[in-house]
Amino acid sequence: MREVNRSLVLALVKEGGRVSRASIARSTTLAKPTVSAIVDELITEGLVREVGPGSTAVSGGRPPILLEFNARSQLVVGAHIGARRTTIAIGDAAGEEIARRELPTPRDDPGAALRLVAAEARAAIAGVALPAAKLAAVGAVLPGLTDFHTGVCLLAPNLGWRDVPVRDLLAAELGAPVYVHNAGQAAAVAENLEGAGERVGDMALLYTGTGLSAGVLTDGRIFHGVGGTAGEIGHNAVPGNEEPCNCGNFGCLETVASGPAIVRAVHRALAEGGASSLAALESFDARDVTAAARAGDALAAEVIAGVGTHLGLAASWLINAYNPALVVVGGGLAAIGDLLLDPLRAAVARHALAPARRGVEIRPSRLGPDAEVRGAVLLALQHSETYYRVVFRA
Repeated sequence: MREVNRSLVLALVKEGGRVSRASIARSTTLAKPTVSAIVDELITEGLVREVGPGSTAVSGGRPPILLEFNARSQLVVGAHIGARRTTIAIGDAAGEEIARRELPTPRDDPGAALRLVAAEARAAIAGVALPAAKLAAVGAVLPGLTDFHTGVCLLAPNLGWRDVPVRDLLAAELGAPVYVHNAGQAAAVAENLEGAGERVGDMALLYTGTGLSAGVLTDGRIFHGVGGTAGEIGHNAVPGNEEPCNCGNFGCLETVASGPAIVRAVHRALAEGGASSLAALESFDARDVTAAARAGDALAAEVIAGVGTHLGLAASWLINAYNPALVVVGGGLAAIGDLLLDPLRAAVARHALAPARRGVEIRPSRLGPDAEVRGAVLLALQHSETYYRVVFRA
């Protein structure tokens, strides 16, 4: 109960700007001695500070001493370890980003890669020059199956990682609690709190880029599943698809609904005699295919539409299974826009159950490439005692 009361008091100070102990007691209905004891504790810890007297009440008496939240008293690290690039953001206790570093994702063994990520985080913290601030928590986000409860990356095919104790390795390096999620879950929370989700309670995010996964929020909370691996929709099998997947199986949805799937489909069409401006390029990626489609390349547009149709199938599964109010399309492919989203929406209309899809809106990500690292920061904040919004289940 004391922790709940402490959370209430801290939330009011964070939300209310400059407030007095008496106003906190009135708003929370907590006894004044209880509020004073909690405030004194928060002041000692540096989370709250006194900023001087406020206005005297009409009835007279001494002016109240006002309090405000000290956002720079603690720091959090959010690290998005992507298939190609790693982004590390340092946030203060209110979630404001105050430093960022980016680097190619290390292709060494996982232990060496995580030590490098920790070293970059330490360097970024040192550059912030807030010596009195302590590191409260670390959020680590990866493109693969993660066990939230143990902090282990069970399988990240696009990194080549299997059974990597991410939480323990980073905690040993950084000396702070570490919390691990997959990219789809983290991006879903970021979009919900700060982006296209607009704090809708029941939301699904279809996360598509190098891989494919999903993040589902129910009543504003992330759905983990019993082993923490919920959302790996990209490894559901598509009947008739025999494409080998990086996970070791065949026919996974990810093999026909991702960035690499776009490139493979173009190569296959060119080998079969298709005409495209892309044939003149030595190599190309999904961004090049998108540019060609926008310039009027019919083959490129057809390939993107095919991937959009498969993504629509994935979205229909999410809609049928979870009945969300909103589906956000995130990850790198969301930037393709209507060339991808129009066939996606058409496939949803064909495959989703009418009662489940009724009223469902499908929107592109608003945060773009920042969604994963913002999710990592929010993850760290959620699990530090300074953050009061319950968006992740412990």
